[in-house]
Amino acid sequence: MSDEAQGGGGLKNAIIGLVTIIVTAIAGVIGKQLMGGDEPAAAPAPAVAPVVINLENNNTVKGGGSGGGTAAPAKPAPKKDDHLKKEPLW
Repeated sequence: MSDEAQGGGGLKNAIIGLVTIIVTAIAGVIGKQLMGGDEPAAAPAPAVAPVVINLENNNTVKGGGSGGGTAAPAKPAPKKDDHLKKEPLW
């Protein structure tokens, strides 16, 4: 039969949990003493400069003319099957 069926299983688990917490706390205190936990804290790090973000919109076209340029019109984009119609290069 289990401990809960006989009654007192909850008390047993509570005592085991309490002992576990006490042993863990004692181990922490002993570890702190052995590792020298009473050293003074280091000086805080100096403050860093703030980050400056340029929020201006400077995307303007510079130098152009009146728009009457002599540039050739762009070629149309190749179609999906254009590479199949060409003769092989070999």
